[in-house]
Amino acid sequence: MLGLHGNTSVETPAFDRLAVESISFDFAFAPSCDPHRVFEGMFTGSQDQPITALIESGSKFVSDCPVALEAAEAAQFDSIVTIKPAAGDASAESAAQTQVADFFAAATEAVETLEQDDLLWLHYSGLMGIWDAPLAMRQQYQALDDPEPYADVKPPQFTFDADQDDPDLLVSVQQSCFAQIALIDSMLGVFMDHLGQLEVGQSAVVMVAGLRGYELGEHGFVGPASNLYAQSLHVPLLVRFPDTEEATKNRRSHSLIQTSTIGDWVLNSQSVMGQCEIIMDKDSSPILLSSKSAAAVQTAQWKFLRWTDADGIVFEQLFSKPDDRWEVNDVARRCPQIVQELEELLANNKDADSS
Repeated sequence: MLGLHGNTSVETPAFDRLAVESISFDFAFAPSCDPHRVFEGMFTGSQDQPITALIESGSKFVSDCPVALEAAEAAQFDSIVTIKPAAGDASAESAAQTQVADFFAAATEAVETLEQDDLLWLHYSGLMGIWDAPLAMRQQYQALDDPEPYADVKPPQFTFDADQDDPDLLVSVQQSCFAQIALIDSMLGVFMDHLGQLEVGQSAVVMVAGLRGYELGEHGFVGPASNLYAQSLHVPLLVRFPDTEEATKNRRSHSLIQTSTIGDWVLNSQSVMGQCEIIMDKDSSPILLSSKSAAAVQTAQWKFLRWTDADGIVFEQLFSKPDDRWEVNDVARRCPQIVQELEELLANNKDADSS
């Protein structure tokens, strides 16, 4: 939903500027819809090293997300800062009164105490957390004759049938979603400006990544879905190096990558740039995705998805990549040989057999 990924519905200048200053991995994916598994992957890396191996003296963790805080405690961060949920069930009166503002205020305090080679991990719940963008911001995305913006602070989560349900319901949610994204972007911009003024900010490696996606009705669902479509798992992943590394700015990688790679980078912080270069230069290897009732494999050319519904019926879909970015054109019946090959690849990998 960010401008750096081609979204024109909401402007995200802070994220866009960060992308220009960074290496951007355009095809980064969470390995699962389960946030516990995603954090486990990021805190252990692809080589399954002990979770505490990533955490060194001076590490700090700031979050408003219970799952993230639980993972940070297991990882034995030296300092953990908890942002308590905002009280009330109405949108904030101003941007300064939002939970986003509280989070970045705590992040600013934390970064001001950093010393060279310290690790600061910031995790904001994003669209999975409180939607408290002020009403005035939500109304900026309301066109003439549009319904009123979604007013609740709880993230919406419901099934949506485009043939039967009122489309205004989806429009109202989108308005508030865009406002929340714009709010997060504005606070990120203030934080990054402040970081740039600090001595530690001049030499810091900054990584920005998403935990999972958020669907807005594309596959019959609104919210953090449990399916394995791109909208649920495709996330931003940016790596910004210090100003001295001009060769790393405004570069984009089209290699497939999973967020567990972040663990490898943190564990080997002295060679992050070299590891990024390796990923950018090599051909994409298949990545495996899983949930409780589904599994998928994605290559540079195809994505094969297999899931079982509540009645035990198995469904299979095949999408052409990268053209079918949002996976709307199932070609499984036209390409049985490709389906068979990817079925075998999926069956032979134990990691895809999630329970």
